Amino acid sequence: MSGRGSFLVAVVVLLAHAVPVFGQGGRSEINGTIFDAGKAVVPGATITVTHEATGLVRTSVSGADGRFVIPTLTPGTYTLIIELSGFQPTTRPAVTLAVGQELTLDFTLSVAALQEQVTVTADAPVVEVTTSRIGTNVTNREIDNLPSQGRNQLSLMQMVPGLTPSLQPGTFEGGQFNANGRETGSNLFMVDGSYNNDDRLGGSQGTQARVPLDVMSEFQVLTHQYTAEFGGASGVVVNAVTKSGTNDLRGRGYYYFQDDSLNGTNYFLKQRGEENPASGNKNWGFNGGGPIVRNRAFWFGSIERTMIDNAVVLEYPSIAAPLAVSYSDTSTIRVWNTFLRGDIQLTANNHLSARWLKETAITVGEDWEDDLRTRDGVDIENDAGDQTFNLGWTTVIGNSATNELKVGHVREDLLQGNRQYFDEDFNFIELDGRDQFDIGSDNEHPDFGAGPLALHGNAKVRSYTFADDFTFIKSDWGGTHTFKAGVGWSQNGANPMIAGTADNGLFEILHNRPFDPANPFTYPSVFSIRLGEIYFDVTDRRTNGYAQDKWQVNRNLTLNLGLRYDYQTMTSQTKDAVAPRFGLAYDPTGSGKTVVRAGAGKFYEYQLIGILNELVQDAVITRAYVYETDEDEGPEDGIIPSDPCLRPAANNGLAVIGPACRAILVNLRNQVAASGFVNTEPTIDGDRRLGYLWSFSAGVQRELMANLGVSVDVVGNRGRDQTGLIDINEPRRLPNGTVGRPGPAVFDPDGQLIPAQARNATFRRVLQFQTHDDLNTDYNALELALDKRYTDRWSGRFAYTLSRARDVGTAATGGGAAISTKQVSDDLNPRSDYGRANFDNRHAVAFSLNTNPWRGLGAGAVFRYYSGYPINELVGTDVNRDNDSFDRPVRGVDDAALPIVSPVDASGRAVRNGIDGEELMILDLRLQYLFNMPRQGSLGLFWEIYNATDRANFGNPAGNRRSASFLVPVRANSPRTMQLGVRYTF
Repeated sequence: MSGRGSFLVAVVVLLAHAVPVFGQGGRSEINGTIFDAGKAVVPGATITVTHEATGLVRTSVSGADGRFVIPTLTPGTYTLIIELSGFQPTTRPAVTLAVGQELTLDFTLSVAALQEQVTVTADAPVVEVTTSRIGTNVTNREIDNLPSQGRNQLSLMQMVPGLTPSLQPGTFEGGQFNANGRETGSNLFMVDGSYNNDDRLGGSQGTQARVPLDVMSEFQVLTHQYTAEFGGASGVVVNAVTKSGTNDLRGRGYYYFQDDSLNGTNYFLKQRGEENPASGNKNWGFNGGGPIVRNRAFWFGSIERTMIDNAVVLEYPSIAAPLAVSYSDTSTIRVWNTFLRGDIQLTANNHLSARWLKETAITVGEDWEDDLRTRDGVDIENDAGDQTFNLGWTTVIGNSATNELKVGHVREDLLQGNRQYFDEDFNFIELDGRDQFDIGSDNEHPDFGAGPLALHGNAKVRSYTFADDFTFIKSDWGGTHTFKAGVGWSQNGANPMIAGTADNGLFEILHNRPFDPANPFTYPSVFSIRLGEIYFDVTDRRTNGYAQDKWQVNRNLTLNLGLRYDYQTMTSQTKDAVAPRFGLAYDPTGSGKTVVRAGAGKFYEYQLIGILNELVQDAVITRAYVYETDEDEGPEDGIIPSDPCLRPAANNGLAVIGPACRAILVNLRNQVAASGFVNTEPTIDGDRRLGYLWSFSAGVQRELMANLGVSVDVVGNRGRDQTGLIDINEPRRLPNGTVGRPGPAVFDPDGQLIPAQARNATFRRVLQFQTHDDLNTDYNALELALDKRYTDRWSGRFAYTLSRARDVGTAATGGGAAISTKQVSDDLNPRSDYGRANFDNRHAVAFSLNTNPWRGLGAGAVFRYYSGYPINELVGTDVNRDNDSFDRPVRGVDDAALPIVSPVDASGRAVRNGIDGEELMILDLRLQYLFNMPRQGSLGLFWEIYNATDRANFGNPAGNRRSASFLVPVRANSPRTMQLGVRYTF
């Protein structure tokens, strides 16, 4: 059988029993060419690669063109030995291989003489000349030596071009990043190449289970043109590589401390002449690893405790007193994090690795400041156990093939609600025999929220992933080919998943006054409440397969060719999700110092299971129902509403459900509990398809000098088959000349959407998931990066991104993390909401420096500047009576008392996100000294200062024109804070 035929048989056999993934991700590659002294290629040379920390060995043989490729290597430091009869053996020690790196190393062999061995010492190349992808690696030195506020594992991602962290107070540096002009939920997070996403929210909250900073060896961030092995996401791919045990017993203990005595005073407290409330962070932990059997089996483990007390500062208008008075308080976060890892070399060619990561956390008021809540509405979350398990089995097949099998499990147990839903030990008691009408109701005013938050529940998310990736090297088909093929499958479910909000009632109020039954101007305008079930089971399954070829045509040119297929059961209308990928890497001189890179590809994105939850909980014939009154603006004119549910009882300035409304709700709840209840404000499915991006890039990377490289790339994408929620029963001019909702006879004339028993109901808003060209998105950016690897006692990075992100959608429900649940202000013309994305940040600058000027003295700095997110100017009322409040002001209609600040379109309507938001500029510093201790140990003392200039970085103000703080900032990010730390390493 021919070589080509043998290869195809091998692929078929392996894929026949293989099981799936999202990409192998955690592995790296060393490639290169062997020459003799006359620069002729040398075939048949043996390349032996030894992992210095564990003694594990891999071998390969150079092909007819002298090239070799050793794939599927664990990141770490290696020694390479090149041997061939008649030549002197050549050794190159201390070769550092980063996660996902494709390192090119060429060797020149000398004819055998008296000298028995040649040792080569040289810096590894800065430029990867065989890859067209764009991304970077954050090294262990940077993780250990740069300031990282909150010791968040992903805060240093700010140094990567094309990424913008969430810029609102309370979420900054919290692992939420926008990339590629996409929402935070579009990112894919992995641990050692295995899935670690939150299936409720995607990558919008970072990883499902947090990897402690001292457990990470490094992490890789892929921003553009990643290969076909990665899929299911359109943002960035982030792969955290954990530490493993070695042949030496190594460990670390640490303690970091911060309290309000080390912190500056919040900007708004300064204005009031007040001091900070009690606040600070305490973080301690221990980790260690070593051999079970030298050169064969290893262990590593970690335990970490994090205790965070965040200062909360709330500013309210004076008219809100005494219900809401400006105050400060403290939110708390208490976390335990545990990690275990084991590695064993079963045979010379079989390696088994297993990891378990668990995080439990209790948070009180994590979004307190962002939600502008009074104390009685603080949200509590008890994450009873976010966990990630994964098992990997790597097999080396001869000198030219490897196979990697992975099995993974990700789980979340989220208990959430107001204080009334927990006992004093934060055990979840839910209603505990109480009626939902007795909890108290949420009161949402323009500038604050008061009363119990109208949300609670218990979500259990479970994901199971299986994957197999096969790699095969072939060197005699017009160059060197690195073939990869893989298949993947996962089950992603939530059993149960929490329904929406308004569980105990929600009053929407058009003013900031406390409720007073004797004052008609204080009455609410809308009331809503969820009746019936709040838990629903949802399950999705995903299947994928890919094949790709990294074809090194010659020393100068490498082509990356790939094809991927994705299928998702919850988007079953998309059966043609074939995604081609093409990349080009060209080294014009062959020196390895310059690469011209370009690429284009199609990237499909899985929809999140929150969509299924919305469809089942808001079905036409339903077990759950959100009762909502029409908006009544009568209180604006001193007229008490006629609807009984808009005539609440009073409780110290809070509106609560009154007796007449309660009688209505009890009757409705009984009807919902019976079978066949018709939901007159349903969410239904439509032509929902799997969305994708056409992505493209072109750029150059150049080594300016040893260990210093620069890259410039132009990147962009075009989002197609995007999905949103469209009201198909939007009010419009009817045949009789009036304006109103048309009903099923118009939006469902064929009876495909509304069943026969419900067609005579009077429907209000009918939201439908639609995939529509009007929802198309686009993104363009120029990305500049300058990287100095650590040599001569310093390292540094500089990144600049000039970008523009535009999409469609004014608001989003929570179930789909804003990826596919966007809503628009004009459902009859969705494209009228096309404009700057909510996360459009035009300019992003980041700079870091790490230096070791003398002995154990070290210093680090991280600087960031962001031009800020835009602000959407809104009227603040439901002008078009479509049961939402996304309406923007219109010239000549809404500007009599207050001019429109935004630019306006041809119809005189304010454009979406037309106002520039607040810019942010932050400088963090770190000073440390490491004392040498016995047995290669060290004792480190650390001082860090965040926001060293004490700049008041404001959060975006309200764009609601009815707000007393319209375009006036009332929130600020952290003032200057300091942290002290001590760390012992052995």
